[in-house]
Parts: sequence; structure tokens; C-alpha cells
Amino acid sequence: MKREEMMMLPGEYRRMFEFEDAYWWYRGVRVLLQALLARYTPTDSRNALILDAGCGTGANMKLLESYGKVIGVDISEEAIGFCRARGISRARAFVASLKELPFPTDFFDLIISYEVICNIADDTKAFAEIARALKPHGCMIVQLPAYQWLWSRHDVAVGHQRRYGARDLRAKIAQAGLKIERVTHANALLLPFVAAERLLHRRVSADGSLIHSDLELLPNRINNTLSALFTTEMRAVSHVDFPYGLSLVAVARKPADRRPQAAVENQQSAVSGR
Repeated sequence: MKREEMMMLPGEYRRMFEFEDAYWWYRGVRVLLQALLARYTPTDSRNALILDAGCGTGANMKLLESYGKVIGVDISEEAIGFCRARGISRARAFVASLKELPFPTDFFDLIISYEVICNIADDTKAFAEIARALKPHGCMIVQLPAYQWLWSRHDVAVGHQRRYGARDLRAKIAQAGLKIERVTHANALLLPFVAAERLLHRRVSADGSLIHSDLELLPNRINNTLSALFTTEMRAVSHVDFPYGLSLVAVARKPADRRPQAAVENQQSAVSGR
């Protein structure tokens, strides 16, 4: 039976903390996040309330500080400990579940969640909680792993419970009552190479000794080359929807009226006398 919320294996949070400032994948993710923020959030957002839902070790929180007042939550005490190491106070980053966000309804202008909702067995409840906590017209930006057939030791190490298809992701966002603005794949350039590597290493030892994430220290030249390629692709993804890729990125907004469409139509009919 799957646990309701999965965390990374021991050592993976430290690996994330040590890698995410300079590692090519994290660099590209931040480039895309900044481009999406520029496109989908208000220009004058200094007073915006922002939630990093599943903040991990806090790198995205540091980036988001330029866009408003940021709060981060994560299910892992260890992750929040690394947020402290970044100088993020207890009032701004603390342990909480995405299924039971400790905030009022209609509270945040922006909620981001990167590679976290996939760790929750009841992900529909997490999407619903995000929708509840958003203000009307508030924006949600999420990134999640794509294609269940790519399941690998990396997913096990970082606590994933599933990978997503675009149709499934759209359905779950819509079910939460959010209006989808776009869903796109990302990280297309490396898909053939990663797919080949993961399919070759599907089998792991019985004691799990070969289970670890894909985060590996790379020579500077390789890391910088991958960074250049990935950040270039992420700039393109910010404007153009990609039909395939290792990740899925979705942008959605909370409408002013989140009632089911049928209820809205019934009320409109009653008002017009039909």
C-alpha cells in the first residue's frame, strides 16, 4: 500500500541542497519559473502573497522573494532544516501537508509547486487545497514528472508516487475548479537519452543499494554545457507549448466564481426566467 505522502530517501535532501544552486537542471527550472512569473503575474507584485507548496530546501523561495512575500511549506523536517541554513525563518518556512494547508481560503496571489504533488497519494486533494487557498484570479504554477513509462529508481529515491500524462493533469486541475491557461511539456532535448538510460537501469538490487536520484556531480564543462542547452530550451518553453518532454508544466488561475459550471448555468437560467 502506498503511503499518503512520500518523502525522499535519506541523503537526498542534502544532495538537493548541495546541488540546486549550480546544477544544470535546477538552473533551467529557475529560468522557466522566472519567465512564467513575468508572463502570468502582475508587474507590480511586491505586495503579492506567494506560497511555495513543497518548498524543499528553499532555493525557489529565495528566487520568489523578488516577487512578493513568500511562505514555504514542506512535509519534511529535514527539508525545512535546510531552509534554515539558507537563512529562511521559522515564520516563513515550516512543516505542513499540501492536503491540509494551514491558511485561510482566498489567501495567496500565487502558489507554485515543483515536483511535489506527485509524491501525494491523493493528489486531487492537494490540487483542491491549492485552489481553496488561492485568491480569486490567483495563479498556480506547477511542474510534475511526465510519462509513467519513464518510472525509475530516481522516482523511488525522491518519493514520487506517480508520473503524469498531460490529459490526466488537465483533468485533475479542472476538477479542482481552476481554469487552465496552459499545459506544456518541458525538457524535450534530453528525453531520448534519459529514456534510454532509465529503461536500461530498471532493475535494482534487492536491498535497494542502487536506488538513488539522478543528481550526480558532473565535471564543470559538462554541467555548463547542459545548463546552456536546458536554459535555452526553457526560454522557448515559456512562449511555446512543447508536445513532449520529461516534465509537464501547468499554469492555471482561480476564477472569480468557482462553483461547478452546471450550478452557474442553472442560476443564470433562473435569473433570465428560462
